[in-house]
Amino acid sequence: MTKKERIINHSFKTLFFDYDGTLFDTTEADKYSLRNRGLRRITPEWHQARKEYVAHIKTSLPFEGWQEVFQFIIDNNIQAAIVSGNSRQVLNMSVKACNLYDVFPQDKINRIGGTDVKGKKMWKADGDPDLFLHALKQLNVDPENVIAFGNHTRDALAADRAGIKAVHCLWGVKEDEQRQLMLADPDHQCISSPLQIIDILRAEHASAGKCV
Repeated sequence: MTKKERIINHSFKTLFFDYDGTLFDTTEADKYSLRNRGLRRITPEWHQARKEYVAHIKTSLPFEGWQEVFQFIIDNNIQAAIVSGNSRQVLNMSVKACNLYDVFPQDKINRIGGTDVKGKKMWKADGDPDLFLHALKQLNVDPENVIAFGNHTRDALAADRAGIKAVHCLWGVKEDEQRQLMLADPDHQCISSPLQIIDILRAEHASAGKCV
């Protein structure tokens, strides 16, 4: 991807992407996730698990189809951000490993992890909108100009409570979870491939009287 001047386009949608299981296939890394293992902090076991997790994160790749979406974002000068309860350190590692600086250029703005500027932890669990509200403030955008893509009900619920349009991504979750998303949340659009995001973006441009 070649470097290109970025201009924030407030007349179009800003895109928020979940990280784990939406942008990146972190299945193997999740086996070593500290939050999934319940280890006490700053112990030899904790450090070893952290080392293994980081090693797997650095080899985790975006799901098939994202490269075309990334190129569409670059070509159309669309603002995008990773908004995740995972740490910004992890997000930065993945952006660096896959050279996605043209898509998510600025640390702390286009790569928003689960802590605010004061170090307070922010989650999407139980539909808490704080993480999305923080992202809106960091990017200086209005919620009605944003689309959020995530692979769990909590992502959509948190986006709803922040006034953001949400879309369910069905890859990266098990079949029973896919059915739950489709049945329990009929008000949200479901997509089965990242490539469908391009169709959504084209439709948004068309509805705004613009052609892409």
